[in-house]
Amino acid sequence: MKSFIITLLLIGQIGIQASSLLADEFFEKKVRPLLIAKFFQCHAGTKAAGGLSLETKAGWSKGGESGPAIVPGNVEESLLLDAINYRGLEMPPADKGGKLTNEEISVLTTWIRRGAVDPRKEGMLLGGMSREEADAWWSYQPIQDPNTPTEPNTIDRFINHRLQKNGLTAQVSASRRELIRRATYDLTGLPPSYQEVLAFERDTSVNAFAKVIDRLLNSKEYGVHWGRHWLDVVRYADTAGENSDRPLPHAWRYRNWVIDSFNRDLPFQDFVQQQLSGDLSPLGSDSEQTNAGIIATGYLAVARRYGHDINKDIHLMHEDVIDNVGKAFLGMTIGCARCHDHKYDPITADDYYALYGIFSSTQFAFPGCEPIPQPANLISLAMTGETQKSINNISL
Repeated sequence: MKSFIITLLLIGQIGIQASSLLADEFFEKKVRPLLIAKFFQCHAGTKAAGGLSLETKAGWSKGGESGPAIVPGNVEESLLLDAINYRGLEMPPADKGGKLTNEEISVLTTWIRRGAVDPRKEGMLLGGMSREEADAWWSYQPIQDPNTPTEPNTIDRFINHRLQKNGLTAQVSASRRELIRRATYDLTGLPPSYQEVLAFERDTSVNAFAKVIDRLLNSKEYGVHWGRHWLDVVRYADTAGENSDRPLPHAWRYRNWVIDSFNRDLPFQDFVQQQLSGDLSPLGSDSEQTNAGIIATGYLAVARRYGHDINKDIHLMHEDVIDNVGKAFLGMTIGCARCHDHKYDPITADDYYALYGIFSSTQFAFPGCEPIPQPANLISLAMTGETQKSINNISL
């Protein structure tokens, strides 16, 4: 009997938690975007109209000149519902967008009837945190030299320190056969040859392993292996991704540029800059460098297209680019701010549409689609000797 009662209590507790999660999700997906889109123009900030702020729960609980705007669970006494139904007050007024749709009124009515769950707190306007908390967030701090334990090898300092902190000890050193196998797989994705293993086992010089690493870093396979990881991050494909998935016959140029960038150890700052604006600021003035800058912007050209006529759904392509720029270059999800200020990162909807403005004013190459099969807006490259050689040596 005791176990049965405990089970019922646990089920009840789980039910309460699930209900709370559902209420929070309803607010974030339905209510918050509606409040921002329809009311923040007048009822947010330090000069909220009528003294009513809808930015936080505390704001609408206190209300404005007419008293509390919302009475949780009571749709009859909630002044906000009178105002959006144009019963006396009129929110939003005609010059600010006019009366809400029936669906929008239903969302706010349902929210209030269910208790007006609102997780927002005073000062937590960016990603659920205050401006001070956002500024101090660990991932946005300048890179600093850490306090390093004393060990002869830099990497071993950190590994051994963490092992000791957790009461662990390192395993015995790997054999030479194991070591070259691990290094070769890590840097090239391929196993070492039998001759390479034997040569390393017989090399008794103090820099034997350093020579192995240098050889692997200088190999063509290194760029192929690690370039592939970057191509996965930027969702590279040889087709457009829309309903007919049309081929992108020139996408290989960008793929090869990425591989070559790894092989020639292009500085990461240049690697990023060239993919976003290499056509405007190539890393040199000769024709090969100009071509390389244009090809690097293939990062933008391989953005996913949507729909049957991709000219009409170009806003979705811009959304895809913004989302990938955030994830690939910043390690952040920006897409959430398309509809509302980000819940977890200090990114506002204004920030999102500032980026949108940049990409919407950019001319993207048109790969063609079913109703318009002819590609357009492609940029010509100077046919230099190296460019012709690259074309002749293309491998799929």
